Amino acid sequence: MDSPKAVPGRFYRPELDVIRFLAFLLVFLHHTLPSGADPRLVHMLKGFAPALDSLTDACGYGLSLFFTLSAFLICELLLRERESTGTIGIKQFYIRRILRIWPLYFLTLALGVIVAFLPGVQHSEFSGLGWYALFMGAWYCAIHGWINNPVDPLWSISVEEQFYLFAPWIVKFFTRKLLYGFCAALILVANCWLYYLGRVAIKDSRVWANSFVQFECFAAGILLCLVLRGRLPKLALWQRASLLVFSFTCLFYTCYELNSRFGFTGSRNPGSWHLISGYALAALSCVLILIAFLGADAKLLPRWTIYLGRISFGLYVFHDFAIYTTDHFFIGYISTFKHLPIVKSFEGPIYLLNMSLTLGLTILIAALCYRYFETPFLKMKKRHSVIESEPIQGVD
Repeated sequence: MDSPKAVPGRFYRPELDVIRFLAFLLVFLHHTLPSGADPRLVHMLKGFAPALDSLTDACGYGLSLFFTLSAFLICELLLRERESTGTIGIKQFYIRRILRIWPLYFLTLALGVIVAFLPGVQHSEFSGLGWYALFMGAWYCAIHGWINNPVDPLWSISVEEQFYLFAPWIVKFFTRKLLYGFCAALILVANCWLYYLGRVAIKDSRVWANSFVQFECFAAGILLCLVLRGRLPKLALWQRASLLVFSFTCLFYTCYELNSRFGFTGSRNPGSWHLISGYALAALSCVLILIAFLGADAKLLPRWTIYLGRISFGLYVFHDFAIYTTDHFFIGYISTFKHLPIVKSFEGPIYLLNMSLTLGLTILIAALCYRYFETPFLKMKKRHSVIESEPIQGVD
């Protein structure tokens, strides 16, 4: 492994932006790929329909990749700050996190409230929005199920916020050995919950949205940071590609064989040991994806993927709004002609066109929001940085 040629007071790796975009793209595909339970697809794919369902479910682990990357980067930055200054500015940490997350989070939540007033929306979801406003969206979904509103993906932000409650404190006061022990404790807690949840007849949302379950990915990210000790993996291109293929194969296996995301395939709770092994394998896969990208030659990374990674927060929070918009307007309009033979003949191309429109709309909204709404807050955040890590597009 090579030590990075770091600029003092700065830690930025463009490949991390590519990982952010990859994580978003996986989540986007998870929410837009067709279900293998669709009778038309079952007829067309026959025995391969379950494989399509498993592929769609596996893409959902893009969120786990977000969590693993977040923990790795936060731990890396805090350890560098501690080494550079001898301590960690807890107040500055929370100011940076608030300026990075809260403005866009509450803007999206406000848009969700507007959507809740539209015709055909269940107004009972207002109570859920209240939980989201208190960063308790994950626990609302774990108890009551998914919210019928485009802000639904924001539940994961509440998991991140809960991670931030203890992250700076443990890095400030724990030695590296104690950090290893803390990660082991997080993994133990996550697996105890998985064992319990696998023993009772519950739905997938109670597992997936459980913060303690997702903390296993945060522990994995911290462990990777501790093991690397600031170094970068020195791997050949074929080795990086092999790691990616192996990682995505493992994610598919967790859904196809272990059935770890059982709610989306309409099947039953697979049991404690399948959940434990499935989530552990997913966390390991996320770590291997990070290793596959870390230290990659920046010249091999397409600039557009780096840019989309920088605006990935906006891509993530707005993609469900884009899905909502295209489903109601484009698909809604097309469905008025569904009785026509030509429409039935082009269902596949129409579906692909809708996915393309949805992705394009998501990128457009996120890019505009980044430029005109997020950038002023990012500039303020930069003034509170000890170790800079996030160049501002159009400024740096």
